[in-house]
Amino acid sequence: MSSQIQQQLHNQPQNERINEPATEGSSQILTGRKLYLVFTALLLSMLLTALDQTILSTALPRIASEFNAFSLQGWVSSSFILAQTIFLLFYGQLLRICSAKYIMLASITIFEIGSLVSALAPNVHQLIVGRTVSGVGGAGICELINRLWHGEYTDRRSQSPQSCRLYLKSPISKTAPVFLACSVPSLAFHPSWDPSWIFFLNLPIGGVSLVAVIFLLKAQPPLGADLSRRTPRDILSQFLRMDFVGAVLIAGAVTSLVLALQWGGNTKAWGDSAVIICFIVAFVLAIALVFWEMHLKDRALVPTSIFHSRSVYAIILYAFLTRFTLLLFAYYIPIFYQAVRHRTATNSAVHLLPFLFGAILSAIASGQIASMTGYYFPFLVGAPFFLAIGSGLLYTLNTTTPVSRIIGFQILAGIGTGLGMQNSLVAMQAEFKDTPRLLGQATSMAAFGQFFGGTMGLGVAEPVFSSQLTKYLRKYAPEAPASVVRESPTNIYTELPQEMIPGVVRSYTEALRVVFVVGVPVAGLALIASLFIKNIRITKEVVERPLELEKTEA
Repeated sequence: MSSQIQQQLHNQPQNERINEPATEGSSQILTGRKLYLVFTALLLSMLLTALDQTILSTALPRIASEFNAFSLQGWVSSSFILAQTIFLLFYGQLLRICSAKYIMLASITIFEIGSLVSALAPNVHQLIVGRTVSGVGGAGICELINRLWHGEYTDRRSQSPQSCRLYLKSPISKTAPVFLACSVPSLAFHPSWDPSWIFFLNLPIGGVSLVAVIFLLKAQPPLGADLSRRTPRDILSQFLRMDFVGAVLIAGAVTSLVLALQWGGNTKAWGDSAVIICFIVAFVLAIALVFWEMHLKDRALVPTSIFHSRSVYAIILYAFLTRFTLLLFAYYIPIFYQAVRHRTATNSAVHLLPFLFGAILSAIASGQIASMTGYYFPFLVGAPFFLAIGSGLLYTLNTTTPVSRIIGFQILAGIGTGLGMQNSLVAMQAEFKDTPRLLGQATSMAAFGQFFGGTMGLGVAEPVFSSQLTKYLRKYAPEAPASVVRESPTNIYTELPQEMIPGVVRSYTEALRVVFVVGVPVAGLALIASLFIKNIRITKEVVERPLELEKTEA
C-alpha cells in the first residue's frame, strides 16, 4: 500500500503536488517563478534587517543631536542587535512546533511595528523601544529565511547548495545591498529629509514581503513533526513545553554582559560596583543556563545532542568571530571619514562601500564556488588571512593616507569577513547532513554565534574607542572640551576653535587605529578555530523530506 501511494505521488504533476494542503505525505516544494518571487521578497526583508545594523552608524550623530541624547545614542543601535541575539534561538525552538509561514508573517509584522514606532518616535527612549521591537522581528526574519532556503520549501541538495545557488544567482542578492547602501544614507542626510526616512522605508518593502508570504507560501508542518499530533491542543501543549526558562537565562546573561561593556570605561569606571555586578550576573546566569540545558536535554532551547564533536564548537566560535569584525568595521570606518577626513555623514556612508563590496562579493563568489566544487573549507581557512592583513593595514592609517590605499585596506578586510560568514553556516549544515532532525537548531546555534559576535564586537569596540580617545585627548588636545568632542565627529569642525582641531583629529586617528587593529587577534583566533572544523565535501544527492505514508495506511 505504501509503495502504491508513493508511486501515485511520483506520477502526479509537480504543480498539483505544490498546491496540495499540508497534510500527511504532502510536499510544498516551490519551483520556478514562484520560488524566485518568494525568495526575492524575503531576501529584501533580510537585507533591510542587515542594513538596519549598518546605516545607523552614520545616522546616529544626527539622531542624537535631534533628540539631545548623546549619552544614549549607543543604545539606538545596540538595542536592535541585542534583541536579535536574544530571540534567535527562541525562534529556532518555535519552528519545531509551528509552521514557518505563520512565524514569518508574525516576524515581518513585528519588524514593521518596530519600524513604525521608530519612525514616529518623539524622543530617544521611544526610538530605543522601537528598535528593540524591530530586533525581535528581525531575529525571526533571519532565522526563517535560513530555514526556508535550506530545505523547508526547496529541494535540499546536501542541505543547502541548491537553494543557496538560487539565492546567489538572484539579481537582488547582488544589486540590493549596493543600491540601498548608496541611496538610503543619501536620503537620510539630505537637508530636506528627516532621519525617520530610514525607518519609514522599511514599511512598504516589508509589506511586499507580507503579501508574498500570504499568497505564495503554503502552510505546512515543521520538518520532522509528528503528523498525528497536529491538533490545536497538541500544538498548545508543545508550546507550553518550550524552554522558556532557557530563553530568560540567555536574555539575562547577554543583556548583563552588554550593559557591563556599555558602561565600563565609558560612562562608568571598570571598577564601578554596577559594572562588576553586571559581569557577575552574566557569569552566574551563563553557568545556570548550561546546567539547565543539560537537564532538559533534547527539550532544551539548545539541545545538548547538537554538541557531539569539537567541530561544532569550532564552527560556533568561528561564526562568532566573523560577525564580531563585520559590525566593528561597519560602525567605525564612517567615524574615521567624518572625524579624520572631514567628510559629511552622506559621504562617509559612500566611503563605507568598499568594505561592503568586499564582504558581499566575496560571500557571493565563495558561495558559488563552494556550490560548484563542494568545498567550503578552504574559504574558512583563507578568510582570517585577509582579515588580519586588512585590519593590520587599517592600523597604519593617518591623516595623510591616500584614499586609494584606504579603499584597498577596506576591501581586504571586507573579503576576510565575507568569506567566513556564509561558509560557517554551510559548515554547520554539512556537519548535520545525516541528522536532519537537528539541522534546524544546529544552524540556529551557528546564527546565534554570529549575532552574539556582532553584539560583542560593538560592546568591546565602544569602551576601547572611548578609553583610547580619552587617553589621546589628554595627550594631544588637553584643552578641548570632551563633551563636545564625544557628541559627534562632525562637531570637531563646527564647534571647536581652529587651533584645537589638529590635536582632536590626531586623537581620533590614534583611537580608531586601536579599534581597527582588534581585527588582527580576532583573525588569529578564527584561524585556530577553522583548523578544528571538519572538512566535509558537499555532495549533490537530493535529500527528500520523509513522507511517513505508513501512518496514512493505518
